Amino acid sequence: MRIARFGILGALMFGVVGCQSKDTGVTRPDIPPLAFVRYINAVPDTFNLSVRFIDQLEFVPQSFANVPYGSEGQGGFQGIEAGEHRFRVFTYDSDLTSNNGATSTTDMLVDTTFTFVAGEHYTLLHAGFARAGQLPAQRLYIIPQTLPAENASVSVLAVNAATNLPAGVSTVDLVAGATTLGTGVAFGTTAAAYGTHTPGEAVADFLQSGTATVIASDTMPVGVPASGSASAIAGSTIGGSVFTAVLFGPSVPGSRARAASAPFIEWFADRQPPAAP
Repeated sequence: MRIARFGILGALMFGVVGCQSKDTGVTRPDIPPLAFVRYINAVPDTFNLSVRFIDQLEFVPQSFANVPYGSEGQGGFQGIEAGEHRFRVFTYDSDLTSNNGATSTTDMLVDTTFTFVAGEHYTLLHAGFARAGQLPAQRLYIIPQTLPAENASVSVLAVNAATNLPAGVSTVDLVAGATTLGTGVAFGTTAAAYGTHTPGEAVADFLQSGTATVIASDTMPVGVPASGSASAIAGSTIGGSVFTAVLFGPSVPGSRARAASAPFIEWFADRQPPAAP
């Protein structure tokens, strides 16, 4: 009996040693080819919104939850495994407890599938009215974005996501001082390319196309220069910064959307300035 017991103990000890020997190296995850995606909520008449990728859990964004009107999902551009993905957008109500605030498919606004290409950037621009009978009706605009090559200028892409604009306004231009950053931008679209601005403080205006009529005006974020070990933060004074400027319309009074009584501009960093040499 003693021999049998020692035999079993020896086998167990051998197994422990074997397990330990396999755990001494550094484990590196196999990261697949990635695309990059972000979500912007431009629906002016409903709750905050949440995006759920429903085909897999690994290598898809998890932070596009409870996004207010006029905001982007936490973290901006996030990596997503290249290839086809199915995802949905739900309303979010903090007073409800199931599904992180989204109660069921009756609260679902979008159910779609899209193929993301490795290395490319995409903005999921959710714009239009959620309430029945209102036009334009809400939909998800999936916008490929080609970020500019690194340069010493400040690059800005103009996006029009504004409902409830004054009568007769069909397209908008974006200018900063004497510099034109984008022209003829229709609802749910971007300017044809990034505009470039010489680094420096500036006020940007969205104008009714071809006129001097100001739709919305805002001071461009100035950014923060690099200091010691801290990297620079994108801004109008920091060369190499890359932004998207989105025009939003006023929210619907009495709705659960973030309150906004007039059109406004929000700035989203597409890429931070390059690290100091």
